[in-house]
Amino acid sequence: MTADEVRELNARLDEELLAEASAADPAALHFTPEGEWSLAQVLAHLGEFPRFFATELARWREDPDTVIGRTHEHPARLAAVEDPSGQRDELVAAARDSLAILAGALDRVTDADIGAPTQNVKYGPEPLSAFLDRYVIAHKAGHLDQIRALHQATVKG
Repeated sequence: MTADEVRELNARLDEELLAEASAADPAALHFTPEGEWSLAQVLAHLGEFPRFFATELARWREDPDTVIGRTHEHPARLAAVEDPSGQRDELVAAARDSLAILAGALDRVTDADIGAPTQNVKYGPEPLSAFLDRYVIAHKAGHLDQIRALHQATVKG
């Protein structure tokens, strides 16, 4: 993928995530299917992870040898989903702000950066494209599917 393609796909995912989240029933905000996150947890995570990965991109730009990424046990990630507070619209607004910060960081990514080497905390040496796919594109696509599944579960329930 080119940097422009990454940005275009990211923008489309952001638009879809925010539309789905905004359309969700506020009464179902804390509905939690067994083994899954509630909409409140997903939205709290959307308010946290884009900021984190925007910061990781900035750290990598400053020092290409720095170790970037995180594991599922990262304290900020866990705190965000452990006890999400706020109403749907507040959580969506926080997600919107966080997604915009990441989009701004992606604006600085060039085609040359896409294939540049990184050092991932969990996966070791890999090109930036793998980082962007895993932590941005596939990550957002997975949460979009999660929000849609929550909607379907609450409509059936």
